[in-house]
Amino acid sequence: MLAFYRNIARLTRTASRLAGKKGTDLPGKVLRKVNDNVLTKLASNFDEIVFVTGTNGKTTTSNLIGHTLKCAGVDFINNFEGANMLDGIISTFAIQGKNNTKLAVIEIDEGSIKRVMKYITPTKFVINNFFRDQIDRFGEIDTLIATIGEQLEGKNIQLILNSDDPFVTRLSKYGEDNIYFGIAKEAYKFADFGISESKFCPNCGMELIYDHVHYSQLGFYRCSKCDFKHQDTKYEVSKASVEPFINMTINNGLKLETKLAGDYNIYNLLAAYSLLKELGLSEDKIKAGLESYSPINGRMQSISLPSGGRVLLNLAKNPAGLNASLAIANSIKDEINYLLVLNDNGADGFDISWIWDTDFNILADQNIKNIVCSGKRAKELALRLKYSEVNANVVVFENISEAVVKLKSYSEKYAIAIPNYTALVETQSELEK
Repeated sequence: MLAFYRNIARLTRTASRLAGKKGTDLPGKVLRKVNDNVLTKLASNFDEIVFVTGTNGKTTTSNLIGHTLKCAGVDFINNFEGANMLDGIISTFAIQGKNNTKLAVIEIDEGSIKRVMKYITPTKFVINNFFRDQIDRFGEIDTLIATIGEQLEGKNIQLILNSDDPFVTRLSKYGEDNIYFGIAKEAYKFADFGISESKFCPNCGMELIYDHVHYSQLGFYRCSKCDFKHQDTKYEVSKASVEPFINMTINNGLKLETKLAGDYNIYNLLAAYSLLKELGLSEDKIKAGLESYSPINGRMQSISLPSGGRVLLNLAKNPAGLNASLAIANSIKDEINYLLVLNDNGADGFDISWIWDTDFNILADQNIKNIVCSGKRAKELALRLKYSEVNANVVVFENISEAVVKLKSYSEKYAIAIPNYTALVETQSELEK
């Protein structure tokens, strides 16, 4: 029967791609019509199913894990194309699965956990961070975390948690033999954007006391009233630098020299390392995989421009993510250009008010020549920039193709393109033409 499901999925994907689509979700949709419980059937032979989630960085973390396992010659499946909702996950199990494959590493959309866990239960669950994101789809952070906790409770899942995030640590009571990771207090100085999520104790509601803040609500915290606090970490970044690629030391021992830029990726690298260690991979194999990984999926992806310059493409879909993306150019002294793309399709969340929570004043000290605003809500982006301290020529092209043509017409050596979720694929495609 498994062979039957796999054949249907592969035929459906082929047909979808012939029609010009990606074919990542449609096989899953079709299989659910055949058997609503198909995911349970497809996953029944796996010994280890790992879920990877978090508001920011889950795709990069999952791909870092997948790339390293592939380099090490491990047989596994992984939704590396980012199809992280139910139908995409079904497609991954159906198309990549073989009878002798026993390991699955699955990136999962945090809003889809309840739906997916109706059919399968992971053995390990990596949780990196929680930030406000698509409130009209997920609800407030407290609501989202409570829903996830309900799915974890009583399932004996080993949780691999970012101890620096109190929202993540809040889920520890639902796990079994939890593993914690984090960044040492003096390991690296993150930029302070002045925007923080709630810093109140999830147990008693008292304000958390912070001994050190990395950024937003991430840091070393404790409650003055109850025993809720930052947990001791098994895996810790003891030192890190970003110049512009990340070099970091873990547990005062393993040194990594990576091809990843963006200091927030320190957490993604550490989350990947923690999971790989718990899967039993040797440090030599982990080092070889993490150091050879180059992003190709719009997460800190470098693309050549016809002018001979380069554009750095990075997805951002909430205030924390956009702040981090805007800060990437702080170390660039040359004149640069920006392409900012904002859609408000269903997968993005219709509420774009979060752009007013983003600290666009980060751009004030950067050497910016032009900013191209694009997407369905390009005009709102331009308006938001008007109220910031940025000094640059701002133009609006709602059509993404026209916006990219405009960006490519500039002669500056560097550009940064920051699309949100549904704008990413088209922006990437146009830039790569």
